[in-house]
Amino acid sequence: MTDNPVFCGLAVIFTFLFLLNIRSFFKIIPSLLDSVTRWKGNLDLEDSLQLSGSRNIVALILFVPFCMVVYSHSLYRPDYMDGLTPEFQLAATTGTMLAYLALRTFLNWQLEMSSYHSKTFTAANRSFYNYATILFAILFPIGGLLNIFIEDKELTRVILLHIIAVTYIIYIFRRGQIFASACNPFTTFLYLCGLELLPTAALVVSARLL
Repeated sequence: MTDNPVFCGLAVIFTFLFLLNIRSFFKIIPSLLDSVTRWKGNLDLEDSLQLSGSRNIVALILFVPFCMVVYSHSLYRPDYMDGLTPEFQLAATTGTMLAYLALRTFLNWQLEMSSYHSKTFTAANRSFYNYATILFAILFPIGGLLNIFIEDKELTRVILLHIIAVTYIIYIFRRGQIFASACNPFTTFLYLCGLELLPTAALVVSARLL
C-alpha cells in the first residue's frame, strides 16, 4: 500500500481530517469507554447532542481508514476481487462495508418506526456507532504496529479478526442489555437476530460465496 499513490493520498487526507477533529475524539473517549463498561453509558452518550454529534463525525472520518485496513490485511477478501486492481479492490471493500451499513440502517429504521419505546430503541440502534468508532480507532494503529513487529501476515490477520470479534461480542451484549431494559428476553433475542445476525451473516456469507 505504501507504494500506491492512491492509498498514500487517502492516508494523508484522512490523517489530516482526523487531526482537525482530534479534540472531538478525545472529548468522546470517556463516554465511549463508559459505553463499554456499562450499558447505560450508551444512553447517556445518546442524550448529549454534542457528544453524539462528535462521535458521528469521528466515525465518519475513520471509516475509510478502517476499509483500508480491511483491504490491506485481507480481512474481507471474496474470490471475485482477485482479478481487480488494488484501487478497485479497495473500492469494492468500501462499497461492501457501505452496503452492510445501509442494510443495518434500513432494518433499524424499520424498528424505530414501529417501536413504542423510541428513546431506548434509538439508543440501542445507534450504540453501534460507539463500538464502531472504538474499533476504527484501534484497528488502524494496531494493524500498523503488527506490520512492523510481526512478519507473518496471516498471524496479523488472525489477531485483527479476533479484535473485531471481541469488539462485536461486547457490542452485542450491551445492545442486548439495552433492549432487555424495555422488553422481555424472547423479544430481545428476536431483535438481536433480526437486526444483528441477519446483516452480519450476509456479510460473512458474501465473503465465502462470492
